[in-house]
Amino acid sequence: MTDQPPPPAAPAPPAWRRHALLLVKLAFMAGALWLVAHHLDLPTLARTLRHAQPGWLVLAAALFIVSKLIASVRLNEYFRAIGLPLGEGYNLRLYWLGMYYNLFLPGGIGGDGYKVYLLGRQFPGRRKAIFRALLLDRLSGMVALLVLLLLLFAATDYPGWWRAGALALVPLGLGVSYLLGRWGFGEFRGAFGRTSWQALGVQGAQVLQAWALLAALGAAGGPVLPYLLVFLASSIAAVLPLTVGGLGARELTFLYGAKLFALNAPVAVSVSVLFYVITALVSLAGAFVRVEK
Repeated sequence: MTDQPPPPAAPAPPAWRRHALLLVKLAFMAGALWLVAHHLDLPTLARTLRHAQPGWLVLAAALFIVSKLIASVRLNEYFRAIGLPLGEGYNLRLYWLGMYYNLFLPGGIGGDGYKVYLLGRQFPGRRKAIFRALLLDRLSGMVALLVLLLLLFAATDYPGWWRAGALALVPLGLGVSYLLGRWGFGEFRGAFGRTSWQALGVQGAQVLQAWALLAALGAAGGPVLPYLLVFLASSIAAVLPLTVGGLGARELTFLYGAKLFALNAPVAVSVSVLFYVITALVSLAGAFVRVEK
């Protein structure tokens, strides 16, 4: 009995469409950055960044790396659930290369697209399953972000019924996501428990990173919780495919979040800028990764 040939890959979108989408993202990013620059005292922002303490910045970078190591393990859990026997080392190299593509090659196929392409060549006929694993990986990260956001909001001094509502939404949201996962991603059912905790670990490490950045800026002695709430909201905004690498969307969220919570705007935007710089520096290591087998 001969092996069946793998189904043909879906045709790539026309080049003009990819270029037009990139131009739209660049325009949105430029507009967002212009709004931030227009409403912010740039010399004060520069002074705030200049006085950041290096030791705390190193800790923030280390926490970001920890978050990505957990995220790599989580993604491999999904790959194993569909029968892809990737070693942790190989998967980590592939994950880091994907980070580099997502941030520095936004006009191309992107990190997730490259994983589908490469793993689809290594495991013919599995591209749809690989795509679903990557999609579920993104969705689980978003659920973890929302859960942490609700939990932190419940710890604020807002009126009690607001906080009670936030707490009530946590088990409701987890339950809905679990049921949708069982129905829509049944092949990953055995990995749901582990990956849910790992997703919370990823986002929790990045919340600690934001706290370390506030400490680097000398702002950790004051009310930290509102900054962390805005940080989580900015992470949700950065996930949306509106800009290149989330640049602009995160800064704009911090600017208006600072106004909403009466925060120090230069400090808030500085957290965003430093987070992006750390992300870029860590992701740049992916340029030196080789994953071809």
